[in-house]
Amino acid sequence: MKNKIIQFSIFIGLLFSIQANATPLKNIELSGLSTIPNSTVLSYLSFEVGDEITDYTSDQIIKTLFATGFFADIGVSINNDIVAITLIENPHIKYIDVLNYSDKVLDVDKLEKSIDDYKLTIGGLYTKKKLHDFLESLKSQYNAEGFFNLEIEQNLDLDSQNRMGIELDITEGERATIGSMGITGAHSFSEEELLDLFGIGVADNIFINYFTEKNRFTDLELNKGVAAMQAFYLNKGYLDFNIIQVDTSLSDDREKINIEIQISEGKQYKLGTVSFQGDLKNQKAEALVQLLGIKKGDIFNRQKVVDGIQKIANIYTDQGYAHANVSPITQDVSNTVNLIIDISLKKKVYINRITISGNTRTQDEVIRREIGISEGGLYSRTAIVNSITKLRRIGYFSDVQITTNELPDFPDKIDLHFSVQETKTGELSFGISHSNNYGISLNAGIKEKNFLGSGNTLNAQLKFSDSYNKISFFFENPYFNTKQHSISYGAFMSSLDDNDVMTDSYKIDTVGANLGYGVPLTENTRLNGSLQFSKNDITCGSSFATSDYESSQCASTSNDEVSININWNENTLNHYMYPTNGRSNALSVDLSLPLGDYRYIIANASHKSYKPLNNNLTLKLTGNLGLATGYGGKELPFFKRYFGGGSGSVRGFGSKTLGPLYPNGKAKGGELSVLASANIISPTPFIDNSDNMRMSAFVDMGNVYGSTSSVDLGDLRMSAGFAFAYMSPIGAIGMYVATPLLKKSGDDIENFAFSLGTGF
Repeated sequence: MKNKIIQFSIFIGLLFSIQANATPLKNIELSGLSTIPNSTVLSYLSFEVGDEITDYTSDQIIKTLFATGFFADIGVSINNDIVAITLIENPHIKYIDVLNYSDKVLDVDKLEKSIDDYKLTIGGLYTKKKLHDFLESLKSQYNAEGFFNLEIEQNLDLDSQNRMGIELDITEGERATIGSMGITGAHSFSEEELLDLFGIGVADNIFINYFTEKNRFTDLELNKGVAAMQAFYLNKGYLDFNIIQVDTSLSDDREKINIEIQISEGKQYKLGTVSFQGDLKNQKAEALVQLLGIKKGDIFNRQKVVDGIQKIANIYTDQGYAHANVSPITQDVSNTVNLIIDISLKKKVYINRITISGNTRTQDEVIRREIGISEGGLYSRTAIVNSITKLRRIGYFSDVQITTNELPDFPDKIDLHFSVQETKTGELSFGISHSNNYGISLNAGIKEKNFLGSGNTLNAQLKFSDSYNKISFFFENPYFNTKQHSISYGAFMSSLDDNDVMTDSYKIDTVGANLGYGVPLTENTRLNGSLQFSKNDITCGSSFATSDYESSQCASTSNDEVSININWNENTLNHYMYPTNGRSNALSVDLSLPLGDYRYIIANASHKSYKPLNNNLTLKLTGNLGLATGYGGKELPFFKRYFGGGSGSVRGFGSKTLGPLYPNGKAKGGELSVLASANIISPTPFIDNSDNMRMSAFVDMGNVYGSTSSVDLGDLRMSAGFAFAYMSPIGAIGMYVATPLLKKSGDDIENFAFSLGTGF
């Protein structure tokens, strides 16, 4: 009781002491302000004239005003009940220039965002802390990319109006390379096998490393490799796998980095029993187990389980259960893992509204017809994913995104919003060109696969040269009716005076028309047919009409042609311009009918596939097989033969120079064409804003043969090289550099080729 009385007495004494020191404020005087109004400063203070002040008032003022960020220094004095506040304002930023940085780490957009994030924009307040934090951010970004010798020189310019100019001069130095890299703690797999999972490492091949830069260190690639190794072990059943430590050390000159990764494998598990709980609705447990792709007794594979769970979820989301939750529960039993799959479906969800934005040219109905789900219909995840793929595949848009919005008051309804970004879908050309085949040409034309945003195709061309003239028109409506049938029609007139074989070799005047119709077979396949009539007037020179050249075909000067074309194609590519996954297959047959003067059949098969190798590299494989022959005792028209070499064939050899030759060494063409190509495609890493650019390394192989009986694999040609493609604002630009690997004496070599089209 005595202690409480003492404590209470002390408290009362302190209270009276504070009250004794508190006096009413007579005035507040501010000095040192140049840009900030007095009223702004006073508004931050928690007292005003007439309020009582204490010995703690000075500390409160300094703390409050420093918190605003407006001031570099603050002084406070209290005399005769007057508070005098002396202020030094922080300068405003006059400019901020970052010099000599490259796109190896920074680009303009990333730099501007960083400047904005740290509030160092022009007109903002400068503080030492802001600049320090910004510089630390830059250093962190460079270090993450392996630039450890970074130097940033600061040049600060404070003018008489208290405005600060900031100039930062960057010296990047060289990116650190990997001196050594090792993994310890592995027993089930070799160190070499594990290191192959990393995109970075010690350079073991100077030539390959020149292109891949595998020995260039970045935090991102190291972390991706660690994640890949972790996934590798989990997919091999090592569920207790653990990364114990990742040690990195720099050499004294900070240009080499040594990496040592310590792991613990743990034991390997197998899959035990698989059971389900929750509401399976119309599905049988046995059928759902099959979707896992893994059975009891198999080594536990986490990725297969994850993929299987997604397949099970898709079964229900495609039935309208948009919020279906399929969750795996694991139970460890000795060296096995029992799997319990919990299924919670909730309510079915219906599509309320479908909205579209970004289509500045393409009509809404053109987009909606590619969307395989309708307003009022049940939600289907597969239908939505397929819709996005189809929109990306048609070639009208460079990007397609979708967002879903739930309706707060209607848990069984959802809105879908498709956002598209238009891309160039056509070419408008007018100019003068030169080719080895036709000499100087004057040409004009339009190629548009999305004419006036309607989704229709329009191609029209005019071409005039010394040896080749052509006028053509083609139109196609890919959605002629509600069943997605297509209709097309066209007309053409051409005159070819080919002097490439010899002077006054032959001349062909052709006029014709065609009509086509197509029907879908499945989601990704179509069957198209067309009927074409043409009239060919052929005039041959005396030398060309001899037995060594084309005497039999030159004997008839006027030939009518009636032909049908049947074409089947399959397309699962994930993008029109720059696919990274999927395939495109096509089979076509051209048959000339006995209604005309010709008797021939031409069959072509083509394959194109894309497979991602990693985030940047894509493997593209192509193959083409063409067979043409006459029937009914008649020859294949000589102008229908295959020719090889150049773009679209075996690059590195001159256009139309491969295959059988006439006695004078000029290309005759053949009835069999065999072509194949392997390409590794990547974005262009050393150019800013290179989304519309691609570069590739390729190997081409093939040739043209006179007939199937004349095939000799020893006559195959092969080349290798590099190609570049750019969808520029003025059109598509392409070029390649190639060198033959398999060639014959007398081959026409073309190491470089360039093409340009004007787009709109």
